[in-house]
Amino acid sequence: MMNVTNDLRIRRYILAGIMLAVSLGMVYAGTSGSVPVPLPLSFTFIIKTGGLNVYQAFITGGNGSPFYTESNFTKLIHDDIEGGGFCNVGCSMTLNPGMYNETQRILIDKNNVLISGSPAAKVITQNTVFTGTFRSAFDVTGLNEQFTGFTIDDANRINQVGVAGDAITVESTANTGLIQSMTIQNASSNAISIQGINYIVTTSTLTSYLPHIAGGNFGVLIGATGSRIRIFLNTISKFNGSDVAGIQMATGASYVSVSSNELFQNSFGISTTCGKFLTLEANNIHNNYAGGILLTTIGIGSCTAGPVSISGGTITDNAQEPNNDNNCNSLHCSGIILRAAKTGWDTVSITGVTIKDTQGTPTQTYDIHVFGISTCATIQCYSNVTITGNSLGRTSSGTTINLQIAPSKSWIISDNPGYNPQPVRGPLTAGATPFTYTNLDGYKEQIELITIGDMTAFTCRGIANIIQVDAISPILNTLDTCIFTYVAVAPTYDVLPT
Repeated sequence: MMNVTNDLRIRRYILAGIMLAVSLGMVYAGTSGSVPVPLPLSFTFIIKTGGLNVYQAFITGGNGSPFYTESNFTKLIHDDIEGGGFCNVGCSMTLNPGMYNETQRILIDKNNVLISGSPAAKVITQNTVFTGTFRSAFDVTGLNEQFTGFTIDDANRINQVGVAGDAITVESTANTGLIQSMTIQNASSNAISIQGINYIVTTSTLTSYLPHIAGGNFGVLIGATGSRIRIFLNTISKFNGSDVAGIQMATGASYVSVSSNELFQNSFGISTTCGKFLTLEANNIHNNYAGGILLTTIGIGSCTAGPVSISGGTITDNAQEPNNDNNCNSLHCSGIILRAAKTGWDTVSITGVTIKDTQGTPTQTYDIHVFGISTCATIQCYSNVTITGNSLGRTSSGTTINLQIAPSKSWIISDNPGYNPQPVRGPLTAGATPFTYTNLDGYKEQIELITIGDMTAFTCRGIANIIQVDAISPILNTLDTCIFTYVAVAPTYDVLPT
């Protein structure tokens, strides 16, 4: 039997050989002719709990003894494995089922690091002050990082002032990564905060806690420098601080795709402040305290807001909070809220969404609510707005779409069951000659003459029309006009929404 001294000596030789390979950055796996073929060296560690606050790292291909043993989980990951040179060209760590108590931030500052595990592998943050701006459990600054499969439980930091922090922060220096099939529960602040670029968050379950609270936190927060982010197939719930959201895109966030997520019991399901190049599609957004989707802009300064595409999915049974909301024009909230302050929105498309309230007593004020505040309450702050092909239903107000700002010529509102077509209006009597009728409704209309009086001209969209009873104008888009000219007897007409 090998004695302990010889065993330690052999391990030192193994370690020295590994470190030499690391320092060279490669190993050689055969030759091609007389030229060695280099292969990158990537270490795999299996991490286990060895007792209360005892954490062990085993290296694949080792002799079965722990390569590292620590009483501090952070030290094992960062100081030993990352700091020991084993991740210089990439490494992977697998957490076996167990409880991993975390008392300090884990900084992932090497490139190509994978940390994986099953949901039974639980990293449990402790009620201690973590370093860093975001007091993160995992703080990512490197490139090509991946987190998959394990659980982060942040319950010990809930409501702890100066202690609560993000579960995972992707810093602005981080580029390209994957957060997949993670469980983040009892988040004390943001579950995931992304300041970097080219990240995917998918098939994860992110939860905060109930009941409704006064403070704020987000399920996924995409910061001002966040770009080219894809968030899909996640379940996000209980991020219900005042005017926060399951998913939030901050001013400056760009090229973000949010699709096929389920969001419930948050404040807003999805919100964005001046985001640009945003795609929101096929999300199931229901039973949130405030609204389903909030598009808002800032009241001070300027920003680029839009384009935004909202398509598919369902938005139901929101506005569960007992009070009115400032972001919803001091009303109960609606399914989709478009709010413009000093800066407006350019190019918003809402198509193919099912929006309705299925509760016995509905709480969603409108299905779609469009309004402006500050300077945008009096001037046109929306351009290129398309609301078409949506299925609209019950609301607490009885109104499905409420436009509290005059549409511009670039608006289209059509083919929305539950809103289009509108009822025929008329007969109406023309005003003083020459009278101009302008389509201010945001949806297409036609004018039908009911009586002609002593008309001398009927001009629509600059084209002369036949003057006779039941004559119908061409289709009028938003801000198109018909001019009635007559001598003394005013004609009457109907408005036929199409």
